[in-house]
Amino acid sequence: MAELEFITKQIKQEVEELWIGLNDLKLQMNFEWSDGSLVSFTHWHPFEPNNFRDSLEDCVTIWGPEGRWNDSPCNQSLPSICKKAGQLSQGAAEEDHGCRKGWTWHSPSCYWLGEDQVTYSEARRLCTDHGSQLVTITNRFEQAFVSSLIYNWEGEYFWTALQDLNSTGSFRWLSGDEVMYTHWNRDQPGYSRGGCVALATGSAMGLWEVKNCTTFRARYICRQSLGTPVTPELPGPDPTPSLTGSCPQGWASDPKLRYCYKVFSSERLQDKKSWIQAQGACQELGAQLLSLASYEEEHFVANMLNKIFGESEPEIHEQHWFWIGLNRRDPGGGQSWRWSDGLGFSYHNFDRSRHDDDDIRGCAVLDLASLQWVAMQCETQLDWICKIPRGVDVRDPDISPQGRREWLRFQDAEYKFFEHHSTWAQAQRICTWFQAELTSVHSQAELDFLGHTLQKFSRGQEQHWWIGLHTSEGDGRFRWIDGSIINFISWAPGKPRPIGKDKKCVYMTASREDWGDQKCLTALPYICKRSNSTRETQPPDLLPAAQGGCPSGWNQFLNKCFRIQGQDPQDQVKWSEAQFSCEQQEAQLVTIANPLEQAFITASLPEVNFDLWIGLHASQRDFQWVEQEPLLYANWAPGEPSGPSPAPSGNKPTSCAVVLHSPSAHFTGRWDDRSCTEETHGFICQKGTDLSLSPSPAASPPAPGAELSYLNGTFRLLQKPLRWHDALLLCESRNASLARVPDPYTQAFLTQAARGLRTPLWIGLASEEGSRRYSWVSEEPLSFVGWQEGEPQQPGGCAYVDVDGAWRTTNCDTKLQGAVCGVSRGPARPRRINYHGSCPQGLADSAWIPFREHCYSFHMELLLGHKEALQRCQRAGGSVLSILDEMENVFVWEHLQSSEGQSRGAWLGMNFNPKGGMLVWQDNTAVNYSNWGSPGLGPSMLSHNSCYWIQSSSGLWRPGACTNITMGVVCKLPRAEERSFSPSALPENPAALVVVLMAVLLLLALLTAALILYRRRQSVERGSFEGARYSRSSSGPGEATEKNILVSDMEMNEQQD
Repeated sequence: MAELEFITKQIKQEVEELWIGLNDLKLQMNFEWSDGSLVSFTHWHPFEPNNFRDSLEDCVTIWGPEGRWNDSPCNQSLPSICKKAGQLSQGAAEEDHGCRKGWTWHSPSCYWLGEDQVTYSEARRLCTDHGSQLVTITNRFEQAFVSSLIYNWEGEYFWTALQDLNSTGSFRWLSGDEVMYTHWNRDQPGYSRGGCVALATGSAMGLWEVKNCTTFRARYICRQSLGTPVTPELPGPDPTPSLTGSCPQGWASDPKLRYCYKVFSSERLQDKKSWIQAQGACQELGAQLLSLASYEEEHFVANMLNKIFGESEPEIHEQHWFWIGLNRRDPGGGQSWRWSDGLGFSYHNFDRSRHDDDDIRGCAVLDLASLQWVAMQCETQLDWICKIPRGVDVRDPDISPQGRREWLRFQDAEYKFFEHHSTWAQAQRICTWFQAELTSVHSQAELDFLGHTLQKFSRGQEQHWWIGLHTSEGDGRFRWIDGSIINFISWAPGKPRPIGKDKKCVYMTASREDWGDQKCLTALPYICKRSNSTRETQPPDLLPAAQGGCPSGWNQFLNKCFRIQGQDPQDQVKWSEAQFSCEQQEAQLVTIANPLEQAFITASLPEVNFDLWIGLHASQRDFQWVEQEPLLYANWAPGEPSGPSPAPSGNKPTSCAVVLHSPSAHFTGRWDDRSCTEETHGFICQKGTDLSLSPSPAASPPAPGAELSYLNGTFRLLQKPLRWHDALLLCESRNASLARVPDPYTQAFLTQAARGLRTPLWIGLASEEGSRRYSWVSEEPLSFVGWQEGEPQQPGGCAYVDVDGAWRTTNCDTKLQGAVCGVSRGPARPRRINYHGSCPQGLADSAWIPFREHCYSFHMELLLGHKEALQRCQRAGGSVLSILDEMENVFVWEHLQSSEGQSRGAWLGMNFNPKGGMLVWQDNTAVNYSNWGSPGLGPSMLSHNSCYWIQSSSGLWRPGACTNITMGVVCKLPRAEERSFSPSALPENPAALVVVLMAVLLLLALLTAALILYRRRQSVERGSFEGARYSRSSSGPGEATEKNILVSDMEMNEQQD
């Protein structure tokens, strides 16, 4: 470290990066010094070495004020540092540099260890008496020197000049300077406010810890500056950003802040990132993951989040987390928290109630619900927030191999032409080095630009160049690799070839500007394209409320009316005639603007057995809707669009689109381009709603909670944070299972549900024994699939329907915000998870519902005090509700929401134990799981006079008084092999009691009648005994009759004797 400090001090301020002798030229990622000396010390920058994008980064540079190391391509031109053996000077070196006796020199200051154990204020005074101040530590070199001073001390602490003076959670040096470097011990600076900082010794040598300023006693270190240093100063930190600098477009800031901020959020799970991926995404823009130096900065970020996501009750934003730069991933950092951008960790806002010091939680998130920080596993896929200095433009990195030509600009994009030959996948990979993709083509003008440019590059007029259009293996659907819409085609005659299982990739011919398909392993030159605007995935917009209604014969969806026509073959017409027919009805051919409208159309097709014209058509190779609306969403069938691409000729449509009704489920609802003038089909008309009419009940996507029927299935939507197995268990508790998707129509119906809720939904599809082979939990065949391209890619994972309707996979322990159950009709299905025992058969309105190892009885129609609730459950042989984990809380909340009654919630069987000073359940077990609502559980509510309840509307727990409050009742008891319901737990309403009393009176009457009949029969037997040959039981004529005959004979013989 001392050698590194010396080298760093010699580097000129304007020099950013220099070569050192470390390299891995012989063996990848096996670094060695060029002089052959042993590698015993390294000082890598975070996330280095990384051999970025496999670009042969085999040589090492030193850069930054702390002399961090980075692996870089060896062909870069940089200054370098040379080293050779030196000779020791014969003269005595001046070691004290003017320091007083007992003080130790380290440029540019003198240091002294105070050995008395004193409070913080006494340490400050003692240093002042010596004309010095308590020590400040501004970089790791000073930290290393101070650690060497206290190396021989064991079990002691030494005060520094760092403190949280105003108990705000923000630490400052006594000089008032901001903290630019920190060296905290694990779980420091702790989770309470206030305190002063001391250096530890022993195994935690030199690490910083927060101590009580007034009660804790420690030794201390004084520092006295002597002015100009003898050796050069270390390079300073980066200049402080100006307050007057502007922010890039789409970034936000405050006039008092020197940085700009941007939130990256998506409802789609595959767009979220791990901590490392999020950090890389920010760095590619020239930014960093969010760091926070003060309450004021965090307050601005909180306001920014509220503007984007709205200010709501905390439960609305539950488990919406954003990565920030705080982490403890540095293996040499002693598990201490550090900001990824190097900012000193001087301000903290951890949620103390949810802090977890587990080793696997090494990264921090900002919780939208509480606006506090929470430790999280770094691999979790989440949203994130970036931060960039004012006045800095968003960076467009240029990390690439050598290229002959620079980027060529056309309209809003740039293009680079590579003449060396690569396979399609290799070409795409090289394009990504430039933050680009293989080119897409969306207009005749763009095609002409590429064609003219290719003629300058191409050695032959027939040379082929890769572009970004391709199909996926086993899919057959064409897609642009950059995710853009296929709204333009230029196929050569006879192309594309018929679809098959193999992946196909598309090339462009230099001279004719037409396209063909080829095996993707063919090596061709290629074209990369990058856009000046950043393409971002925005969360789905909130759906508009349905306004107005539709005339008879039309189907309403949101604010549009649809009508399918052509059921009679005589009504099937050409495209232009279909458009004319719609116009006669004050409508037009349908425009399908997004996946939600597509899902509605597909869900309307089960009774249709013919293809349907839609309003999409092409007249000059580019597709557009009627009224010249641009194509922003497409749903092409495999191998489409594949129609002829005639030369531009006027505006008359030549190729028009239909929605397919196909025997193959994978084609149903997809689009195909057909001849506008030669084919006849049915068609779909569309018009706006009539505001004078009332909306249809089915005008909006299905809502959570209620049962929904579609075709032969019944479904229930759940909207709450759930793991896959928890969702399965919750469905099974309602005589259902996670839903199966048997056909494209059900797929479309569930797409509407996912889009309406704006959240992915678990379905009943899971991997078999850790493989990529997926099957339904119902064990029915997987006859239809709706996988997103590249899926399933999660071994041992579980599947969900995303907001765009595509099936994707993720870890089964991921918490999604919803699920869809397929409700069973008839006998209960066999369950994936079985528990021993059963629940008692209910009497009257006291039905018992099984869930895991217990049974539950919900009575939200009753309003009882806490004491009466205890008595009622005890009479039933159970206890008032206890909730032991999050899944049980979700189960109870689900049933509270669907229960009828006036109660705000249900009592919890919880009370405060003053001896143990903690909350306990009715069986005296400790409360280890809780779900308190804001503002939490204050000390005043921890008393024997307090009772607690769960809120029906939110599932949150609330404290309150035990008297003058009435709540609903939920009783809970363990499953048992045989259990009878206690009669004392009969319902307490008068009507039920009358029914029971009448039943008892009827039973007494029957018993009286039976007794009278019995006595009459006894008298008959005594009067005519000898002739008796009848049965005295209700048995049949078999063995019992013979037995009675024998008995009668015995009686007769005895009488004769």
